[in-house]
Amino acid sequence: MRKYAGASALLPAAAYLVISGVLTADPPAVAILAPPDHAILASGNCYVICKGDAGGLTIDGIPHSWDPFAVPLHAARLRLGPGKHEVGIGDRKQAVWVASEGKEAPAGWEAYRLHPIGAGTDACARCHETARRDGRTEVRAVRAFSSCLECHKPAEFETKHSHPLDPLRHCGSCHAPHGSPFKGLLKAPVKKLCAECHE
Repeated sequence: MRKYAGASALLPAAAYLVISGVLTADPPAVAILAPPDHAILASGNCYVICKGDAGGLTIDGIPHSWDPFAVPLHAARLRLGPGKHEVGIGDRKQAVWVASEGKEAPAGWEAYRLHPIGAGTDACARCHETARRDGRTEVRAVRAFSSCLECHKPAEFETKHSHPLDPLRHCGSCHAPHGSPFKGLLKAPVKKLCAECHE
């Protein structure tokens, strides 16, 4: 067991768990996008989000209802206490650890940083195109690059990244907006990402 410190530094608002399913003739495969299994979350105020035929949702074996999102998206806001939790989507089980000062996370579990999102079905609209359909929120494609600049100002970008803004107009080239184990929600360590374009 290792002690986990600095829980509040990872996530100031909400965290979320993203699960994506692919429909096939066999039972749908479920791919976890964020956070991965055995992730340490800084906050228990989090979302479970999945795409596809999700089935039922359980938290620590107790049934939990989905929020009103349009199919194929299923989402539910959770409020988990410190420690280990089991999230069940249909037959699939996923474990997460909510950190708190003085509690030890299991060995081998990794701290996971998540992009903060607000509460409610309109929260996704900060980054995604959304629409209302039959009383439910439909979450569509990621909005244009300019939506990132509503919170992350261009002048701050160039200072922080030591790089001009223009060649990096697709944030997803380097960042994993749904979450990452790397600082700054990067997809990989900085040197590795830079080497993809620079020698």
